[in-house]
Amino acid sequence: MVSPRTAPAAADVGHEALARERLESMFQAHHGFIWRFLRRQGLNPEASADLTQQTFLIAAERVTDIRIGSERAFLFGTAMRLARASARASRRVTFETDMDQRVSAAPPAEDQAVRQQTLELADRVLAQLSPSLLTVFVLFELEGVSMREIATMLRVPRGTVASRLRRAREAFRAGVARYERPPSDEVTP
Repeated sequence: MVSPRTAPAAADVGHEALARERLESMFQAHHGFIWRFLRRQGLNPEASADLTQQTFLIAAERVTDIRIGSERAFLFGTAMRLARASARASRRVTFETDMDQRVSAAPPAEDQAVRQQTLELADRVLAQLSPSLLTVFVLFELEGVSMREIATMLRVPRGTVASRLRRAREAFRAGVARYERPPSDEVTP
């Protein structure tokens, strides 16, 4: 017979094991998604890894509060809030005046340079989108998340998601066209 003193301790151990198992399952299923989302918010790989870790630490603290079936939405919401806080903090950072004049010691190969330019163009255009448009665009276009799931994650109607996606696509196309267009003061022969 189990004494009343040991029964709660055994129950706690069981709950802890279940919580740990659930957290591991969440990590396996959603780690890549959260890291990619953060990376596509303009963070460098190291910052993305740090915020991904923070996201899962918060989930570990609150694992019993997360509704079954809402794990991805919880992790996404947490990561989104951390990314926005990081963006606000980075705007307060001061940059050195000669940063853009530094030359890399090893110039990249031509194909890497083209890829890098394309990524930089996409980053510049995406950085100009409002956070609400950027979030929907990244989730739908880059992550392949359905509109229904985005609506659930953001707690907005599906029509709002569709509208934001349409506006984000238009803004993205316009931004790319702006950067690809030659300057108007050039004279073409």
